[in-house]
Amino acid sequence: MRVAVIGAGLGGLLTASLLSESGYTVDVYEKLNFYGGRFTSFEYRGFQISTGALHMIPHGKRGPLGKLLKSVGSDVEIIDSKPEGEILLNDRIEVRSSAFPLKSKFKFFKWLLKYRVLRIDPYMDAYEKELDDVSAGFLRSFLGWSLSISPSQIKFSKLLAIYNRVVECGGPGIPVGGCKAVVDDLVEIIKSNGGSIRLRNPVIRLITNGNTIKKLESQKDVAEYDLFISNLGHKLTGRLAGREYFEHNGCESKGVKYSISISKPFIGNTGVLFPLNCSRISGMNEVTNADPSLAPKGKHLLMAHQPLFTDNIRKEIEEGLKELRTLLRGFDYEIIAVQSFHDDWPVNRIMSGLDRGYKTPFKNLFVVGDGAKGDDIEVDGIALGVAKLLKEKFSEKVPVRVP
Repeated sequence: MRVAVIGAGLGGLLTASLLSESGYTVDVYEKLNFYGGRFTSFEYRGFQISTGALHMIPHGKRGPLGKLLKSVGSDVEIIDSKPEGEILLNDRIEVRSSAFPLKSKFKFFKWLLKYRVLRIDPYMDAYEKELDDVSAGFLRSFLGWSLSISPSQIKFSKLLAIYNRVVECGGPGIPVGGCKAVVDDLVEIIKSNGGSIRLRNPVIRLITNGNTIKKLESQKDVAEYDLFISNLGHKLTGRLAGREYFEHNGCESKGVKYSISISKPFIGNTGVLFPLNCSRISGMNEVTNADPSLAPKGKHLLMAHQPLFTDNIRKEIEEGLKELRTLLRGFDYEIIAVQSFHDDWPVNRIMSGLDRGYKTPFKNLFVVGDGAKGDDIEVDGIALGVAKLLKEKFSEKVPVRVP
């Protein structure tokens, strides 16, 4: 059976590798001259500057992505973060239950009871007002770092699902070689199974017959396939199929990433640092504490993330840079890259909690990627979405368990 995968981002490559391992003939079409989408990196001045993700997997090797990578035969090493995270306020406090006041923990269990018994499910800004300053600040920083959203953009039930996944799988890990090592491995698996990666060959349109996709027209040819997997999100996939009603009314999540060269460690460990005194910068990591090869000798790669809640991107970046200057005062550092993510190159094509799943109006066209995630953080959510598709539609030929 022949499968066309449209878009060589992480979701597309992960799906293609799993299908190719199960005997499907898979061709991956990509309009850019590189694969990986927002989950790869390029070398710049000896640093591995990622195209989107922060060289970090939310639950390390224990989470959905780590488990799927193992099931497909990937041997990428993932180093668990220790500690998993720290809060930066006046001092540094490790993120653990004891860091938060007992009163706020009781409030959480009260909300949990109201949700489970009465099905009361408000957005988290309603609950944020009930929290102490540390708990409220951590909630806002965690959501900004992990999902590029604010408490007013996620319901309690969605945050609860993510919380349960964190309890089950633990905190983040750093892949040795960064994001690029992961997608390089997936591409090698696809090619070893007879599949192809067709770079610089964008799909122009999908040729339909009723509720079935028959062919795709790319820049270089027209080809017929049995199944079509899109990694472009529902909106762009709908445009290819010529279905206006297919467009999704949810908005994307937006953000800014700063890549910083620093001479001595600022964080000093492999976890995430949440600076609660910042209104823009929501989190930072220093991946060279796990893998020094991600920076030139004698340097560290420090990365910071900032969610975008206004359309004045230039002003938001100015404010983010001010906060970084305050945070890094006294350190020898240089900001070597500032990348903004919005429109058709966002943090997420559909904001977390609004993901509409893999289904489309066509019986042989499915969507994977950051518009079709499961309830988890970023790339682990993408892996959950891929696993759900394969379990529900390909379970007889692809023995994938949803992690």
